[in-house]
Amino acid sequence: RKGFFYVVINNDLDLAIEAISQNVSLDGIHVKERNASEIPMIRKILHDAAETSKSTNNRSTESMKINYFIIGTSCHSIQSAIKFYTLQPQGPDYLFVGTCYLTQSHPEKTSIDQLEGPTLPGKVKKELETLKSSSLESIHPSVPKIFAIGGIDERNCFEPVV
Repeated sequence: RKGFFYVVINNDLDLAIEAISQNVSLDGIHVKERNASEIPMIRKILHDAAETSKSTNNRSTESMKINYFIIGTSCHSIQSAIKFYTLQPQGPDYLFVGTCYLTQSHPEKTSIDQLEGPTLPGKVKKELETLKSSSLESIHPSVPKIFAIGGIDERNCFEPVV
């Protein structure tokens, strides 16, 4: 892909399918945590939509990125990260892990003790790497990218998220 950014649709599979059918250069979809167990099915649906669009519009495989869409989700615990990582045949490519700090995107969390905190992303990464090396390397050759999320701003962005 030429450029400096990816186009990832937020939790709207119908819009993603429509974009593919209209030859919009779509890189992926972000799936809400409550729907994350559907990631393998969503990956297949996107692949099938790209195949259909390719054949309908007489486009070559080279002109469409049909074999791979970035699919990610959010998680708020080590348990949910493990559940999503072990989805078959393939889980998410990335995980937004948090909530690290107070944020307006989670107004229900009004005090620090309600947050998952800035250490959760590091704990998730460590747990998934341990799981991969102990038993899942042949099934899941890589750990998803881990992104710390939630209330990170100019005041706390220098704090280590480990």
